[in-house]
Amino acid sequence: MRQTLLLIVAVALVGCGKKTTPAEPETNAEPKVAAKKPEPVKGEPKAVGKKPTPPKAFTNTLGMKFVPVKGTEVASCIWETRVKDYAEYAAANAGVDASWKNFGIAGFKQADTHPVVKVSWEDANAFCAWLTKKEMAAGKIKVGQKYRLPTDAEWSVAVGLGKEKENTPKKKDRGIKGVYPWGKEWPPPKGVGNYDQDLNVDNYEYTSPVGSFAANKLGLHDMGGNVLEWCEDWYDPEEKANRVLRGASWSFVNPVGLLSSCRHYYTPGQRWSNFGFRCVLTGRSGR
Repeated sequence: MRQTLLLIVAVALVGCGKKTTPAEPETNAEPKVAAKKPEPVKGEPKAVGKKPTPPKAFTNTLGMKFVPVKGTEVASCIWETRVKDYAEYAAANAGVDASWKNFGIAGFKQADTHPVVKVSWEDANAFCAWLTKKEMAAGKIKVGQKYRLPTDAEWSVAVGLGKEKENTPKKKDRGIKGVYPWGKEWPPPKGVGNYDQDLNVDNYEYTSPVGSFAANKLGLHDMGGNVLEWCEDWYDPEEKANRVLRGASWSFVNPVGLLSSCRHYYTPGQRWSNFGFRCVLTGRSGR
């Protein structure tokens, strides 16, 4: 069963900068439609004048831990959004798509501390908007702060690439060769992350609990492996058809797909068993 699932997902997603049609049957897949822009949270004024101050290290009401990302104006969650985090969101909001409860064709199980999967770009943005509103009401964050997905450029800084040449994800795709989240070594050393079992670097068949592997220099876990992570950006801003995903996943084995500079992309309504997301916090730090 494991080998069948891996073959299906690998065929669908090994390529960088190449969109393929997945073979995994999706009973809850949404039609491919243009994404709506995330609506601003009510009561959150537009920033005027002063440049926002990057948040400091911070733990929110869900126990999600954030650290500042040097070279950006955001603090990033140190791990991917967990099942337990998304479950609170789903419980508080009627009509949330239930795909996240069904973990792929093999029906693999996840604990509360595993990264939530089968969430679309639209789902991830809705979670961020809900969390912003929730924490502002609780007084945990202040006016001018909000949660959102990282931009493609912010994600690159967080993984250690720094500022890349070119100005769109499509043009940056695979622009830096031979650099992976763990360094320049190939194949990857044991214990660097959760990738396809054929690489023999970890003991997890599917997703792993967040924080199972050592953090990078910025204190962030799973910047490679575990699940692909949605970013804010359009892959090609001119076409506005697909959103960017970064980071590879538990099903990836191809060295091209594991590059830190590799961009993957899909329509914003798409959900797969290796799609997840990470939140960032903008503005001044909370209490």
